Amino acid sequence: MGTPLFAAVLSVSSLKEARHFYEGALGFNASAVQMHSGDIFERYWRLPCGSSAKSISFSMNNEAVGRVVTMEFHVPYRQVIPQPGDRTYIGLWNLNFYVDDIYSSTESLQKNGYRFWSEPILYQVSAEAGQPIEVLFDGPDGLAINLVQLTGGGDTVIGRLKERVSKAGKTMKGYSPVSTTSHSVDCYLPVRQFYEEVLGLKVFIDDTLDKEETNYFLRRPRTARTRATFLENSSPYGKIALSYPLNYEVPDRRQLQVPPNIGYVAQSFIVQDIEEAVFLCNTMAISIYSGPLTILLPDIGLRKSVIVHSPGSGALIQLISELV
Repeated sequence: MGTPLFAAVLSVSSLKEARHFYEGALGFNASAVQMHSGDIFERYWRLPCGSSAKSISFSMNNEAVGRVVTMEFHVPYRQVIPQPGDRTYIGLWNLNFYVDDIYSSTESLQKNGYRFWSEPILYQVSAEAGQPIEVLFDGPDGLAINLVQLTGGGDTVIGRLKERVSKAGKTMKGYSPVSTTSHSVDCYLPVRQFYEEVLGLKVFIDDTLDKEETNYFLRRPRTARTRATFLENSSPYGKIALSYPLNYEVPDRRQLQVPPNIGYVAQSFIVQDIEEAVFLCNTMAISIYSGPLTILLPDIGLRKSVIVHSPGSGALIQLISELV
């Protein structure tokens, strides 16, 4: 069946600001604040001795898909991953949320001071895939947030997805859980193989984005061509979008994209058999960042977990056992 994204793990400058956005503006349920420290915590995230963190997990009705886990690390020094002017960069760079009325959502967020990259844009992915309306803005700590309104009927992939999303629900503020998260890579086949073979996800859209209107709202070069591959399981949420630049370069932030630096630091997946997942990673020569370790994780308790480096970007992928 495949494993959807359980959570996007964000290292934040302020839990208070994160709560203001994800709970206050987007309407997600917030967990209790959890404290993290000790030797296992330090080894798991490769932190200096004496480090600690506080965390809050945001979800829709405590669903185990498309969550946002925010962690405020307490260490002597942290850098911000997205640099001024960054749009797409190699690694984990955005969170997508479905909305019913993108124009109303945009207006509301603009009134709260969030800076948008453009106005909402309707564009065609392809005749088979269909047409979404999208807009991006700078969320807390400069993380790119992408709002998506699905359009069309059952004759397109996006139209059929719209029907599934309407049954799955949204928050009281009208936002879905993390619907998709974009992972920009500098090589394509190994990372696709990882998501398909280790996590069991299936491709449902694989197209080249090269239209001028697409590049406009994504703030890419006018003639940019990007291979965009979307992978999913049975849920309409927690999807992965691989973004592979074909004729242009993007900044490389992989050296910064680790805790305790501020930004999007890991994708998190719950797997049925963590030993098998580690075995598959080893057979694919995927390097391990830390673990396996049994560790207390935000909002889900004690679990066995390993963190690996994704092919194509080195981004951190957190694999978590269903049970201890």
